Amino acid sequence: MLGRPIGFSALLLSLISAACSFVHPWGDVRNVATRGQILEGSAVPEDVRRILESKCADCHSNQTHWPVYSRVPPVSWLVEHDVHAGRAAMNLSHWARISTESRIALLSRIAAEARTGEMPPKPYTMLHPANRLTDSDKQQIATWARTERKRIRTEGSAQKEIETK
Repeated sequence: MLGRPIGFSALLLSLISAACSFVHPWGDVRNVATRGQILEGSAVPEDVRRILESKCADCHSNQTHWPVYSRVPPVSWLVEHDVHAGRAAMNLSHWARISTESRIALLSRIAAEARTGEMPPKPYTMLHPANRLTDSDKQQIATWARTERKRIRTEGSAQKEIETK
């Protein structure tokens, strides 16, 4: 007799969860074009690109890998919120569309937040320990960011020089 209420409750909970999976409080962040390369138009070495793709792109690009648990509310809402916030702060899939000044500022933030361990955030790395940045990763990212900022500034200066002639 006790089994019926538990079975009914489990069924009801499953139905509610399934219905809630169609609710996206921050918009349907899953419904984006995923093709293309992150950091398009930048001079990023392949080893740094691999680090950024494997450890940053889930939240900071349109190439998010959605684990199974990210489809079950309310966890799905938390994951979608984090992806929404990450893309709003910096979307590596839109790199070529970002202004020169904004790219320079983002490169500074990338280097600083990687170096200090602010990114990836602790809750994310607790669930995904393989995505922690090693000291070598941090150094490679910082070196690339510094080099890329210099390259962008040099190209900008050269472009301004051409325009003034």
